[in-house]
Amino acid sequence: MRDPVYTYCREILPPSVVEHVTSLSFTRPGACNLALARGNLLEVYEVGLVMKKSDDEVPSAEYEYRDAGAEEFDLPMIREDQTAPGQRSKNTKQPQLHLIGRWSLHGKIMDLRAVQRGKAQGVDRLLLSFAEAKMSLVAFDADTQTIATESIHYYEHDALKQRTFNDSQTCDLRTDPEGRCAALRLYDDQLAVLPFAAPGDLTAAKPYADSFVVNLRDAGIGVRNVRDFVFLSGYLEPTLALLHEQDPTWPGRAEEAVDTCSVTIVSLDLGRNSVSILNAASKLPYDCRTLLPVPEPVGGVMVFASSSITHVANGAISCISLLNHAAKHGIGASMRNYLDETNVDLELVLDPCGSVCTLVGSNTVVLWTQYGHVFLLRLAGNGRLIKRIVAKQIAGTDIRKNPHELTAPVWDDISILPSCATELHLMYDDDSAHLSDEQLFFIGGRSGRSLLVGVRDANTLDRTSSDPDNIAEDDIEAELYGDAPPSSTTNKSSEREEWAASYTTTVYDEIVGTGTVVGMDIGVSAASGAAENLEMVSCMGNEWRGSLCIQQRHIQPEIVASFDLPGSPVRGVWTVRCLREYNIGGVMQAADLASLADLSDTFMVVSRDTSTSVFAAGDELQELDRTGFYINGPTIDVGEILGYTRVVQVHTHGLRVVNASGREVQSIGFDQDQAVIAEISDPYVLVRMRSGKTVVFEASSDSGRLREAAVPSYFEGGQVVAASLFEDMHHVLGTNREWAERNKDTLNDQARASGEAMHDGDFDNLYADATVKKRKRGVDPTAAQRQSRRKNSDDVFDDLYDEGDSDKSDEEETEDAKDEGARPEDVRGDSPMYVLVLTDSGDLNVLRLPQFECAWTTRRLDNLLDTLVGTQVDGAKLASDSSSDSDEEGTARNHVAAVSAAHGRRVDQIRLVQLGGDSITDTHLLVLTTAGEVAVYRAFEHCAHEYTSQRAASHADLQLDTDDSLALRFARMQHDVLAYDPEYQQKMRRVQARQEKAYVEWEKRSKMQAVEKVEEERTARKRAVEKQQREEAMAVADWDEGSDEEVGASDSVVAKAEENREASVAAPDDIYADDSTLSKPAQDIPEQPITPSENKPAEDNDIDDAEAALRYPLDLTRKFIVLDNLGGYPAVFVTGLRAVVVLAGSKRYARVHPVRVPVKLPPSLQPLEKGFDAEAS
Repeated sequence: MRDPVYTYCREILPPSVVEHVTSLSFTRPGACNLALARGNLLEVYEVGLVMKKSDDEVPSAEYEYRDAGAEEFDLPMIREDQTAPGQRSKNTKQPQLHLIGRWSLHGKIMDLRAVQRGKAQGVDRLLLSFAEAKMSLVAFDADTQTIATESIHYYEHDALKQRTFNDSQTCDLRTDPEGRCAALRLYDDQLAVLPFAAPGDLTAAKPYADSFVVNLRDAGIGVRNVRDFVFLSGYLEPTLALLHEQDPTWPGRAEEAVDTCSVTIVSLDLGRNSVSILNAASKLPYDCRTLLPVPEPVGGVMVFASSSITHVANGAISCISLLNHAAKHGIGASMRNYLDETNVDLELVLDPCGSVCTLVGSNTVVLWTQYGHVFLLRLAGNGRLIKRIVAKQIAGTDIRKNPHELTAPVWDDISILPSCATELHLMYDDDSAHLSDEQLFFIGGRSGRSLLVGVRDANTLDRTSSDPDNIAEDDIEAELYGDAPPSSTTNKSSEREEWAASYTTTVYDEIVGTGTVVGMDIGVSAASGAAENLEMVSCMGNEWRGSLCIQQRHIQPEIVASFDLPGSPVRGVWTVRCLREYNIGGVMQAADLASLADLSDTFMVVSRDTSTSVFAAGDELQELDRTGFYINGPTIDVGEILGYTRVVQVHTHGLRVVNASGREVQSIGFDQDQAVIAEISDPYVLVRMRSGKTVVFEASSDSGRLREAAVPSYFEGGQVVAASLFEDMHHVLGTNREWAERNKDTLNDQARASGEAMHDGDFDNLYADATVKKRKRGVDPTAAQRQSRRKNSDDVFDDLYDEGDSDKSDEEETEDAKDEGARPEDVRGDSPMYVLVLTDSGDLNVLRLPQFECAWTTRRLDNLLDTLVGTQVDGAKLASDSSSDSDEEGTARNHVAAVSAAHGRRVDQIRLVQLGGDSITDTHLLVLTTAGEVAVYRAFEHCAHEYTSQRAASHADLQLDTDDSLALRFARMQHDVLAYDPEYQQKMRRVQARQEKAYVEWEKRSKMQAVEKVEEERTARKRAVEKQQREEAMAVADWDEGSDEEVGASDSVVAKAEENREASVAAPDDIYADDSTLSKPAQDIPEQPITPSENKPAEDNDIDDAEAALRYPLDLTRKFIVLDNLGGYPAVFVTGLRAVVVLAGSKRYARVHPVRVPVKLPPSLQPLEKGFDAEAS
């Protein structure tokens, strides 16, 4: 978490524009990682292969331009018209970006490069440069899932600084393709060279050697005014290509000097710390700015200028391709023989510093210009002799048309304002073999969007007729100067157009940013209208890429519908789905599960302080009076079990099981105890009692009933502080034994080399095999399939719940599971179940169900360390048994626990969930402390070094005590939501007390209004009767008609009508008869009107903390609420003073978002005046 103390300023939004990017294997060997630099923010992504969505799930055109703030939760932008026909088939995979981690550094990143170590040498390292002249070597620590700084190099010495008028900070980094060294350009014409250790050299104490600085002006080569430099491949020693200008000039001196730039090839001698010149090419245009190395067999470098593109190889100029007619004036007379006017009609002006290019193959370049135009550049010639460069525009507005003419953009998905680019090397499997002939690129954008693009050449195997390389030099001259017949020229032109048309691009994923911001304003949200709900509206982008970005500090849910529920406050709401069963041939069978995805909610259960209401869900809610649910008290939890055929309700005095008809099937009572918190995960029900006892019930698929499971002894001794159930739906958690089986070859090599010490590189190789040979994760079945497979003892239910693989037999499914390397649980089709138990000593235990065997444990969870490391456990003995600790160790641990509790950090609740969707296998541990702090941990596979050493030294078939332990660790994920408050519990109790006080006052006011209304009706009725009597009396007096008996009869009729009217008006006590907290009779209400409370919170001394602790047991209420579908992804809602939502989107990175729920008070609770308790409301 970032430092909450901001001395000068506070960063509300992190940088979003991608400025620098590089590809490497950073997190593990063989991984395809992407390192991004966004200002001072470093992000590391991994490119993974996920199952592609079907045609009906691809976003339509109306979702092409989306909210920029919804980066993590939007689908990739995929266009129908730019995807190859062969890619639309189902059951294929496509690349997708997954965020591994992000780190805020203490300085802006000027440049970053990858230090390649080779495929067989372990992971790569990352080299960062910072202003003014610093660079740092960073590696990824697989044990803690974070970055570690290996070296820092500082060159800001007065002896190196030059007296120059150029104050720009270069800090350009370049690395040798062979991984031999890196070079940092500092203070214009000086290079700091950092040699690296040879790959595979395990004797080196550090991965680098001592650096040295080379002054290019004084090194005997006379190079000055360096503009760009790159490393070249294919040389025995590190070789640099330097683009420099010996005699500086500018366009005003074009008549005197226009060919002032040169390209010099130098070789670095790392042993002697010297530089020597190999060859040089001079007389290049004065506006040359950047270099691009060209690999073999073409070789050389491409030099990009504002009006031309030049190819230089072996110290000689091959050709100078002109991009506009004005470029001829910038070419010297000696270079006129190398001119190529093929692209002169484009009238293209480049900004080499604002354009990016990358190679597609050995002789094709993709160029993104500063205006978003995308070109394909083909180097046409024979071998190293390039005759011309052919440019073809493939995206962006047509550059040949009038720029002021409004035209629709073409291929706008890849037309972005570029900032950087890199090529990715992804390892494909059998399901993604169709992507093996495709090159993958990442293009960083300055206009908000950064793209993951795939480029494919349809004519890779056969381009003998369409490749411009095969066009003879005579044909080129004949076409350019008009010496060939028109028909021949037309045919050649069509052939050259065909090579560009064979390239297709596909946008697989994107990263959305909020730049470039050109305008900004802040105002109140129109939706909520509350002054505290501010929104920031910014105008970003340019031209047709421009958009409005609305950003909010909190997630503000939109109220779709609301209605008042009279009575006491609602404490909990659940919606459940239940399948109706039918008697078919004497066997109760559930409905067809093919429609489970479309099955709506069956019941909605509403819990209050003293009662529970049950509603039938449908087109409208209808309250049910007679059901099998418990309604005479509050409800603790409600959930589905037994494959959505039963609903279990846990209340304070027991639990009940009902079916889809609402009929009670089973009822279990708690003897002289009360339930305070519960959790339901089919087929288990976990209940914690007020006495501290923890009970676990298990549902039987044979009988359809719950039974109490045998739990460890410390479950009943009150030692359990928090507990939670977890179902490993994606089979992510693996054991040490399984990890060793996947790395059998590496462990055998370790055993042969007995007596040799294991280096860190050996462990890197271990994790390399663990990743490359990683077993395929089981695909998450649907909820119905998961529930039905638990009932595999019943053949009838097996057929009903098999919707995806109904055409396969059981033997075929078992063989498929074995081929995928699944565990025994995968073969059976069951998802492993675990229960997490936190003891009073602060230890977290993961128990495997139904045996309650300890599979993993860690010490002192309440310390909330950055990495949770598991300790070795014995499968036959629980690690949480306090009797196993010595007296000294137990005393020390109790002292640490007491100190932690004294500082207000004590774990309240824990929850292990899988976030990110059906095809994502990330598991997260959520920890909530009594101080309101929310900690999010991500689980990752890790085998302890002690186990690997024992396994390498022992026989493969030897059974170790820790074989069944989980190869697991947790890494804490950073977030900016500061919810820590030492007085969290006291504040919550005070707020609840004020809420109750305000509710009582509002209820009294509502009662008074009802009494006043009844009195007004009685007064009006009495006046009406009196008026009627007067009128009748006047009529009798005037007409003197009728006898005394008739008048008496008339009076009796009027009196009877008055009694009926009074009886029809409900008494105020009857309105609130169900409210036990407000059972005071109406006559006890004072006659004077009750005024609302003043506009100030209740005084702290009005509430006793001890009494409030008993009245509001905050640590015994459910605070983690799992939401199955929030924007298409599962999420966890965390209640409290500052409610938050933990959500992982398509990038697989869990984020913590503050939530501000709009409160709409019912009319009966609206304040009469401005003065009322706003916090309580």
